Formats: sequence, structure tokens, C-alpha cells
Amino acid sequence: MLELLTIPFFQRALLVGLLLGILMAILGVLVVLRRLSFFADALSHSALTGLALGLLLNLNPFIAAIVFAVLVAAGIATARRFSKLPVDTLLGVSFPAAVALGVILIQQTQGYQADLISFLFGDILTVSRFDVIMSSVLAVAVIALVALAGKALITIAVDESLAHAEGIPVFWYELLLLTLLAAVVAVSIKLVGIVLVTAMLVIPAASAQNTAWSLSSMFVISIMLSVVATVLGMVASAFLNVPSGPTIVLTAACLFLFSFALKPLTARS
Repeated sequence: MLELLTIPFFQRALLVGLLLGILMAILGVLVVLRRLSFFADALSHSALTGLALGLLLNLNPFIAAIVFAVLVAAGIATARRFSKLPVDTLLGVSFPAAVALGVILIQQTQGYQADLISFLFGDILTVSRFDVIMSSVLAVAVIALVALAGKALITIAVDESLAHAEGIPVFWYELLLLTLLAAVVAVSIKLVGIVLVTAMLVIPAASAQNTAWSLSSMFVISIMLSVVATVLGMVASAFLNVPSGPTIVLTAACLFLFSFALKPLTARS
């Protein structure tokens, strides 16, 4: 373990993993309370199109993924407000369309088809200094915005009707949440990949919901479990020589099973 911490690429990977793990744990609580898991999944898959556009236009693929995912989030939030269609129907249209477009664009990008696996399942050990800087800036921005808008976001997540009654501009706060979610999802693709990023949003928060005794404790436990899953998953992947992204997710799933087993005990207390 100590030898791993002396390796520069592992240090960068661990720092990015912890930053993104904390962000996903915080937003994950709002996702679970707001029941936006399917939306997060749609965003992660639509980010594939952003990645493909970045590769095709010779731009940084992860910045392109952030921009595209934010645009998709804003589009769905706007359509949800002005359309009578339920949100799952809107997602059912945008989700496969974005994935199909992304696959076609990647097929048109010579030399990058082999990178599709790393996009799908993550490759955090290849993070660069730029990734560390981008993750740090994103972490500061997201935590600051959530701190400023936290009361309104929690009220909307718990009871949207109450939020309307209190005069909270639900649409704009929801748009803020979805934009932050899109940005974090797009950057976290490097951590666990498109296929698994929703798991790291949902599993720590769901585990926290099993054992938390209050809303504030749910945030704290979610962050703790996400950090533990990230560290243990990365260390296990290094020693077992297996992909880090899936190992992190499996570690988080094991923690969820443990929290599920503890639920009856915490319920009694």
C-alpha cells in the first residue's frame, strides 16, 4: 500500500477518485431522494456523444462530454417543464438517440474504436495533471453551489409541492442540479466509465439511506462510503491486476449489502 502511494500516476488517480467520489456521494443523495437515477443513467450514456464529438473535432473529449451532457440536461429539463409527457418518456427518447449518435460518431473517428472500452468502463490510472486540475475546479464549484442552494435543493427533493408553496423557483433549481449532475457524470467517466458511473451516484447514497438517522447523516455516510469504496477498490485493483472502475463499483455494492444487513439494527435503535 505504501509503495503504491509513492507512484505519481497512482497519486493522481487516487486524488481524482476521492474528489469525484465525494461529489458523486453528495449529488447522489439528491438523486436518490429525487428519484433521478434513470436521468443520471441517461446523462452518462449521452456523454458518449460528447466524447465522440471531441474526438472527431480534435478537442479534449472530456470537456466536450461535459458541454454536451450539460446541453442534454438543460434540454430535458426544459422539455419536462413545457411538455405534458412524463420524464421517463422524454428520457426514453433522448437516451437511445444520444447513444446511437455517439456510436456512429465513434465509428467515423479513425483510430479511437479501441478506446471505447476505456470510455465504457473507465481507466482512472491514466488520469493526467489536467484531469486533477479539472476535477479540483469542478469540486470547488459544485460544493460551493450546493452549499448556497442546498436548502432549496433539499426541499425540492423531499417535497416538490412544498417547494412550490414556499415560492422556490423549482425549475431553475432543478436545472442547476441537473447541470451539476451532468458535469460530474461527464468527468467521472474517467473514473468508472459510462456504464458504471450511475452506480457510484446511486449505491453510496442508497447505502447511506439504509443506515442514516437523519438527512445530514445521510450526506455524511454517503461521502464516507464513497471514499471507502474508491480507496479499497483502487488498492484491490492494483493488487489483483483487474480494472479499477468495476472493482470500485463492486466494492461499493458490497458496502451496500452490508448496510442492507445493518438496516434492521439501525431501525430498532
